[in-house]
Amino acid sequence: MQAEQAEQGLLLDQAAFSYGDLWVLRETLLHVPRGGDLLVTGHNGVGKSTFLFLCAGLLRATTGRVLLDGRAPHVTTPSDLVRHGVRRGVLFDSGGLLSNLSALANVTLALRYHADVFGLSLQEIEIRARDALSEMRVAQADFHALPAHLSLGVRKRVSLARALVLDPNFVFFDDPDAGLDAPTRALVYGLLERFRDDPRTTMVVASNSRPLIERMAVETVELSHGYLLRRASQGPTSRGPSY
Repeated sequence: MQAEQAEQGLLLDQAAFSYGDLWVLRETLLHVPRGGDLLVTGHNGVGKSTFLFLCAGLLRATTGRVLLDGRAPHVTTPSDLVRHGVRRGVLFDSGGLLSNLSALANVTLALRYHADVFGLSLQEIEIRARDALSEMRVAQADFHALPAHLSLGVRKRVSLARALVLDPNFVFFDDPDAGLDAPTRALVYGLLERFRDDPRTTMVVASNSRPLIERMAVETVELSHGYLLRRASQGPTSRGPSY
């Protein structure tokens, strides 16, 4: 692959990942260009979440490397990535909210962590977090509630707000519509479509949801025995991955 092709978007350069002798991903070359989208399917337990976390830089490749806009996402200081324009938003299948923090505090956390980069005051951070929660239709009465006191749908909306608050240009969604009520599912689908159609945002989604797969209509691969098996492209080929 030519160097200039890897400058933007997500690159797996002969990346592999294993838990001991169990290889979740074998040596893989994959490039999802900036603005491109990838949907990963596979049987339960095959490692879709692990693959997603590897792409997001939450796990380090056993061999090979993962790059976001040409930069390794597992750097010691995450603010270095933000400082160079790489902003990640991750939605975990279980929400992944910190149980001892309120909904509002969970959303402000990332902004506080990167406050030196964004140059935001505490007041500005809270305003931005409140705006993100409101955009995800979280009631103000829930802003100061702990996650344990929120329904699954509201927890997912708070998690979405947390993923959006940094205005990410890389988004990673793990089973985003699993177990949701109809209004929250519609909200999630609308958000996915917004990212799909945004040429600035690179998106990777792990899901087996047939309604989501059909609605997204993007490049889809199946993870099986450590290999990505390419399926027929359903989305715009100009923004699809290359192998």
